[in-house]
Amino acid sequence: MFFNLLSLFVGFLCLFIAVFMIFNPRRNHKTNVYFIVILITVGAQRFIYALEILGFVHDTYSPLKKNLRLGFYIVPVYYLFFRRLIQGFDKLKKELLHFIFPTVFVLINLVFTVSKINGFLFLIYSTLYFILILNMLKDFIYRKNTSMLQKISYREIKTWILLMITLTFLLIIYSNYFLFSDSSSQITLGSFYKYSSLLWLLVLIYMFKNPIVIFGEQYFLKNIQLNEPLEFLVWSRKRLKIIEEKDKIVNNTILKRIDFIISDIQILQKSDEMLSTTTFTADTLAKQLKIPRRHVEFVFKYHCPYSINDFSNLIKVNYAVSLINKGYLDSYTVESLGEKCLFNSRFTFSKNFKKFIGVSVSDYVNSIVK
Repeated sequence: MFFNLLSLFVGFLCLFIAVFMIFNPRRNHKTNVYFIVILITVGAQRFIYALEILGFVHDTYSPLKKNLRLGFYIVPVYYLFFRRLIQGFDKLKKELLHFIFPTVFVLINLVFTVSKINGFLFLIYSTLYFILILNMLKDFIYRKNTSMLQKISYREIKTWILLMITLTFLLIIYSNYFLFSDSSSQITLGSFYKYSSLLWLLVLIYMFKNPIVIFGEQYFLKNIQLNEPLEFLVWSRKRLKIIEEKDKIVNNTILKRIDFIISDIQILQKSDEMLSTTTFTADTLAKQLKIPRRHVEFVFKYHCPYSINDFSNLIKVNYAVSLINKGYLDSYTVESLGEKCLFNSRFTFSKNFKKFIGVSVSDYVNSIVK
């Protein structure tokens, strides 16, 4: 009974999250469509199975109940999920090539079926794809992160990748074990749904503890900003002024990527390592984002109310405020704080601090103490 209820609960949550991700209102949201397919497949299978086994309905329709060979389709789905997560988006035509073999295989089995051969074929097929996934993981772990943005992204997705690869490995073991067991396909399928629901529960817990997986990078960053007034008005997704004729070519080039560029800059401006080692300029941002300097200048000109120089000073001051709130001045001087935030002098630091905060450093510290 416990496992059946767990399957119902996990199935419902997976479907709920999938629907939410599909209707996420953020424009140009970076959604891994294969993860949504996985959630829908996992959720529908377990939810439908639990409804039937718990007696809520007498008979349900499930494709796998009719033809277990449809499971061949899910193997490339997992592979492409990892590929998009690790290597980024690829051309859809190339991705569709991975579904040719499952389609041909299912069509052949409509005429000619040998269960043992199918079982061994699935074992080889799933193992091969898992090896390809491990190869991507190896390249991901040992790759050189040439920019601060890549280092931050690496830390963010490493745990998620390792968790999903562990789950994928266990699912392959489970599916092949049940495929070669002596039980009937219905009993085998039911057992697989029940016990693998435990694994998916762990994944769901992790997702809710790390909302960026569900809500997406841009949506998550936007909500973080609600508690950080210094950054709330820095960026505008809408253009702040009419595009000049000389900038129209650049606009056409990066129009669909503007949200992504802004989000990447937001990630960098939240990195303590970046803030303590690098002064934000058009050149340094272009190098970190691996885009032309002209694209950086365009984004600041039309989507940020500050010049690049003022923006740089603003985030330095914001970094100083965060250090003050953490007690930095309990052990160090104001001059040291200015140097830590890469200001050239105490005067420059104090001037910019008052410009953006509205009070002097000492007045701000006193307001915290009170």
